[in-house]
Amino acid sequence: MTSSDLAQQIQNIVNQNVSGHMAMAVYVVSPSLSLAGQFFSPSIDNFTIWNANHEAVSASDIPELQFEIASISKVFASRIFYQLQGSYDGTIGTCAPNLALPAAISQLPISSIGAYCSGLPQDNGSPPDPRGVFCPVTAQQNLQTLVDWFASPDYENKSTWICNPGACYSYSNLAWNLLAIAGLSPADTSVDVASLYNTQLGKLCGTLNMPNTQLFSQSLVGSNMACGYANGQPLPVNGKGYGIPPMIFGSGGIVSCASDMLQWLLYNMGQLSASSSDFGLLMAEQTATAPQPKCGYTGKCGTHEQDGPMTAFGWMLPTVGGGSAGSVLAKDGGLLGFTSWMGFEQWSSLESPSQNGVVVLKAGQNASQIGQSIMALLVGASDVGPLPSGDVVA
Repeated sequence: MTSSDLAQQIQNIVNQNVSGHMAMAVYVVSPSLSLAGQFFSPSIDNFTIWNANHEAVSASDIPELQFEIASISKVFASRIFYQLQGSYDGTIGTCAPNLALPAAISQLPISSIGAYCSGLPQDNGSPPDPRGVFCPVTAQQNLQTLVDWFASPDYENKSTWICNPGACYSYSNLAWNLLAIAGLSPADTSVDVASLYNTQLGKLCGTLNMPNTQLFSQSLVGSNMACGYANGQPLPVNGKGYGIPPMIFGSGGIVSCASDMLQWLLYNMGQLSASSSDFGLLMAEQTATAPQPKCGYTGKCGTHEQDGPMTAFGWMLPTVGGGSAGSVLAKDGGLLGFTSWMGFEQWSSLESPSQNGVVVLKAGQNASQIGQSIMALLVGASDVGPLPSGDVVA
């Protein structure tokens, strides 16, 4: 396939997956196009992209237009944790000894959270946990309300829902929020951990030339943010529907733009100078672990559920070409208004970094399907399989 043919196929995929005034921003890294990244956005006659004020966005501004990246935030959380703690050893309690948490929470290994086998109940995706919501949104407003909930009768009544760490795959946003909090080692429950985390995020992004990446705040909903789409309709101009509860910053609270996410993609592909200095860390995050049985919700983990996915630390490894997993690393994200997908070929040496990668930021649904389709084109596979993490963060 020629470069022009590949570019046209990618453009067709982008054009076929927008309607109304939906924003989409895609960067593709490939030796067939550009190892520096080639940009794609909708290119349709009389089609205009809206920002959150329902104003038209010029084509030149789309690479810097902000989107909520949802659960791709998790692979930032793991990097920031390492930035602060220096390893993925230890537990929630050893990293945050000043927080009064139940033993089942304080003894959670960081490594189990990163591999999506914390033992905490699934709080995202399908099928929903038939027992209901484990940790209510009202408990996730600040660090004090969260710690108070862990000391409440509601938690005590639900503590039997927790499986042994490492025993089963379960997609828990709460676990990732705890990882992000523990990495900060807060002195007490009065600490504004979200603001502290945003500072650390800024430090990380400063080293990677990512100036438009930060935690969501309502003040960002305006001319520099894409208009979110839910059920095929634009979110209202007044900002309702954007954002997530404050304490979910570790699992899904980041906003970014395509040009910044290209830098994050290149960094994780081993293509930047920072990749060289962080080679050991990147390999630790990208080394696959054996799949765990999918949690069966009944205390009999995996006995009546299919096996869970192959995971690394924060990343997942989809099947490729209908076969086994292992050659592509990816993470998706979704919440009301936005979806996202990032994936790249696995690599193992600085002399031979990853050659093919994709990042998709989209208003509305389907970023995962778009990213999977483009990635399949790049690696010459019939398909790149879906991830099991679902479409909704909270």
